[in-house]
Amino acid sequence: MSTIELPAAERIEPAVAHVRVLRALSALSVIALLTIDVGVVLGAFLLAYDLRFVLSDAVAEAFPFELYLRTGLLVGAMAAALLVLQGLGDLDRRRSWPTRLRVITSAVSTATVLAVVITFDQDQRLSRSWLALSWTASIIALTAWRSIAPTAYLAARRRVVPRARVVVVGANVVGQELARELERHFEVLGYVDNGTDLIEPLDRPLLSPIAELESVVRSGAVDEIVIALPADRREQVDRVVARGFGRQVEVKVITEMSEQLPRRLELGHFGARAYIGFAPVARVSWVKRAVDLALTFVVVLIGAPLLAAIAIAIRLDSPGPILYRQRRVGKDGVAFEMLKFRSMCVDAEQRLQALTQHNEATGPLFKMRRDPRVTRVGRILRRCSLDELPQLLNVLAGDMSLVGPRPPLPTEVTLYEEWQMGRLRARPGMTGLWQVSGRSEVPFNDMVRLDLHYVRNWSFGLDLEIMLRTFPAVLANRGAY
Repeated sequence: MSTIELPAAERIEPAVAHVRVLRALSALSVIALLTIDVGVVLGAFLLAYDLRFVLSDAVAEAFPFELYLRTGLLVGAMAAALLVLQGLGDLDRRRSWPTRLRVITSAVSTATVLAVVITFDQDQRLSRSWLALSWTASIIALTAWRSIAPTAYLAARRRVVPRARVVVVGANVVGQELARELERHFEVLGYVDNGTDLIEPLDRPLLSPIAELESVVRSGAVDEIVIALPADRREQVDRVVARGFGRQVEVKVITEMSEQLPRRLELGHFGARAYIGFAPVARVSWVKRAVDLALTFVVVLIGAPLLAAIAIAIRLDSPGPILYRQRRVGKDGVAFEMLKFRSMCVDAEQRLQALTQHNEATGPLFKMRRDPRVTRVGRILRRCSLDELPQLLNVLAGDMSLVGPRPPLPTEVTLYEEWQMGRLRARPGMTGLWQVSGRSEVPFNDMVRLDLHYVRNWSFGLDLEIMLRTFPAVLANRGAY
């Protein structure tokens, strides 16, 4: 059994120095954030002053410049403090952009109101148009700066602080896959395992049995322990962790239900027992439906000439109806008729059985790159995803959404495994994570996992991201056939 070989003088000192540097860098980052936040807000207020008074040649009408400068400094100081108090002072903790925008808007608004109250003077009332410009510019500038700050901080930290040292408890399949994933960002020292479910050959040293984990942590200056053991083998690890390690170390446990866990988790206690609470399906806001209706109306109105041109082209190209109606399975297993522009010959369903041996998709799906049933116009429509435009009517009817899981055929659902049924818990969409990730090129099980991720982690920000990624995905024609 191989072990870590470190000179005695190097065993503890690197860990102590590592922790001290991290603490110093964290403190400096908070000070730098506060300073830059104040500067950004002050700069926004001064820009608003120039726009309101200097460029419009109205400086003579303004109150003394010192009053505006003092107000800008006051708003900047209070807004920066409020951002830190609301959790935006920790750059190690990533926040979604909607959360950042909400917190920044709240902080700037509160600080502006308080500053106006503090500086209020019957004889010297601040310009309301200047305040409105300053408020808007501050939110835009702070949002832009706070989007860059975490990346800049991590880049600086990588240069100053050496990579964290990690030990993986469990040399099983999961543990070894995890070690390979971690090596991109951490220094993985090796495995701690009793050899119960060891998978050889090992790609890293086996450092010790679990009983000697504390010794490995201290001598190897370990920063993080990742436990990748099955639940029935964690009792010994729990005893070791409960004793502590004589130095600061972070412990992460890979749960066997990790695929089912959404990003939003609740940690709490029932009596003396800790629990993890989560909703298997994210709660969808009414905003999603409102956005669906508003955008769909706009697209239908603007795209009416294109829709008419496609209908005429289909009619001239081949005999049959313009629209193709197909029974699909929607939210909670409720069936509906999905509309598409017809891209195949009228007897396509009857010819399907003869083509099953040429199926290029996985799972219960059928996809064929050179499907002989596709018409000339249909091939163009499919390449550009224009055949799916009539689904806007399904969106208006409430059967579909602009963004959501792919609507499956009833025959596909009958072949689903139990875990795949969860994708039916959301309203199906015209686009989704499956489409922007490659459509037909995405294996079926991976498509289901993408849909389940969407169902568990829905947010308006995620919908917006998918819609923005849809345009380049459609232009690239990846997986469209």
